[in-house]
Amino acid sequence: MADDNDKTAFLQAMRESVAGETFLKAALSKYHGLGEPARCTVSRVLLKGAASLRLVTRQGTQETTQNFEPEAGLTHLAKIIGSDYLSATLFTVRKDVSLVYSRKKVPRLTRSKPALTEAPSPEHNRVKAYLVDVASPFLAQLGVTHTDKSDKPPEVKASMYGKYRQICRFVEILDQLIVASPLKDALAPRVVDIGSGKGYLTFALHEHLRRLGKRPQTVGLESNAGLVAQCTSIATALRIDGLSFEASRAEDRKHDGLDILIALHACDTATDDAIHLGLTGNASLIVCAPCCQHEIAPQLDGKASPIEGLLKFGLLKQRQADLVTDAARALLLEAHGYEVRIIEFVSSEHSAKNLLITAVRSATVDRRAAASQYAQLAAFAGFKEQRLARLLSDS
Repeated sequence: MADDNDKTAFLQAMRESVAGETFLKAALSKYHGLGEPARCTVSRVLLKGAASLRLVTRQGTQETTQNFEPEAGLTHLAKIIGSDYLSATLFTVRKDVSLVYSRKKVPRLTRSKPALTEAPSPEHNRVKAYLVDVASPFLAQLGVTHTDKSDKPPEVKASMYGKYRQICRFVEILDQLIVASPLKDALAPRVVDIGSGKGYLTFALHEHLRRLGKRPQTVGLESNAGLVAQCTSIATALRIDGLSFEASRAEDRKHDGLDILIALHACDTATDDAIHLGLTGNASLIVCAPCCQHEIAPQLDGKASPIEGLLKFGLLKQRQADLVTDAARALLLEAHGYEVRIIEFVSSEHSAKNLLITAVRSATVDRRAAASQYAQLAAFAGFKEQRLARLLSDS
């Protein structure tokens, strides 16, 4: 009975804080549910002018957002506290309340002075935090945002919030890279996006460059003619200067000059074709997110090598091949005068791969050292064929 009283008291404190508008946030941890460890954050947001509770659950590399009416949200929390999560902390302007379960799942309720004094803005999708304006017309045309009434500002669709965050993160990364590249003061950068797909990132980067006062010439290359037609129609309807789409692949495009080369999730050796286009086009900035690396895996032979025990397992061998492939690409970029960084990109249901290779042309890179490291890597891993290296030797 005492155990039930502690949980009931915690939920009542949350209900009162939400109703009295003293609620700041809540955090759930000590995950005991299914799958990878998870954490859940509860915040108060305004959706169409009505107060709602938002639950953001981070599990592994995935992030899930759920919005509830206050009472429905409290009912959901009552189900998962004490079962999926064995620790919950409520932050209010007056006090903090914690409910922590022991190993035997016996809860203990404690109260303390408030750790926070000010709540974050409850406005849904606060646009000031993002470089991509939620009111951008291209977002509506691509189905990312909608508005129910003409006098209301656009809102990101609940089902597209992950995609919107991915777009914003991509533009943020590119913005930082451009500042650190020779393109900082370029007035009319030439951009090529390989595998532009539905155009989310192509439109976003082009608009961002225009907002910086530049006059970019952006081309989205996509092998799917239907997607090319769709993106071309949107660009034409919105009268976006300097943006076009072509039904083509990187390997088919002439090696003319360009400034920024983007290739996100180009499958297998298509990433090598894209990087090669950037190198032969003398791009100042190359950004790619590799996907489905299959070329090197069959070449890895662990027999009589220190990593034989690693390569005998198929899944581990493929992961090793992924790492070797991307390391080879990074070293080849360095060997051709680029400062390379490998970072994590936003992970969402739209982006299973979250590795991003960024390369900025630089005069200070030790090309000889990178070429030597590439040769050593190839010898150690045992691969002889690598498409980017082959393309560069034939150039």
